Amino acid sequence: MPPKTTFLDSEAFGALLDFLDADREAAGDKFQSLRRRLVKLFEVRGARFPEDLADETISRVAGKVGKGLKIEAQDPFRYFCGVAFLVFKEVTRGRSRELAAMEDLRFHPAQELAEADERLPHLQRCLENLPKDNHQLILSYHQGEKGERISNRRRLADALGVTATALRIRAHRIRLALESCVEQGLSADSA
Repeated sequence: MPPKTTFLDSEAFGALLDFLDADREAAGDKFQSLRRRLVKLFEVRGARFPEDLADETISRVAGKVGKGLKIEAQDPFRYFCGVAFLVFKEVTRGRSRELAAMEDLRFHPAQELAEADERLPHLQRCLENLPKDNHQLILSYHQGEKGERISNRRRLADALGVTATALRIRAHRIRLALESCVEQGLSADSA
């Protein structure tokens, strides 16, 4: 999906050209060079629409310059690169959301249930083999509905006398151990 387009009016574009050079022809040459460099920057980063991203970057900077922003950099390209980074970040964040949505569309409940049925006995065995405090912590950590988990986890962290981050790390380590245990059980079944 191409980036959203910021409208570039002639006044802002004129201000950008004035910023680049007092001579309009030299400003036009600098503008073309700047645009080519931005396109190349986005291409190197693997952007899907490098020309559109370069134009969006230029439009944003031109809008700011048109509103009176004074860019003090020796090389204005550095300022453009900073804005280009933010534009690229916006687009990639949007792209990762699109990919996550597409993954959700590939959900196959029957396959998921079959895999869950194979894993469940192993998970129960692995949970039983955990030390008692880890067993209780992981169950408490994942307890509750989605909206109330945060408050439950805060209470759990307070009860244990640790920070939320420390609690999250402990739960993560326990979950990794459980996953490894379940995978070992599945491997033993298939052998």
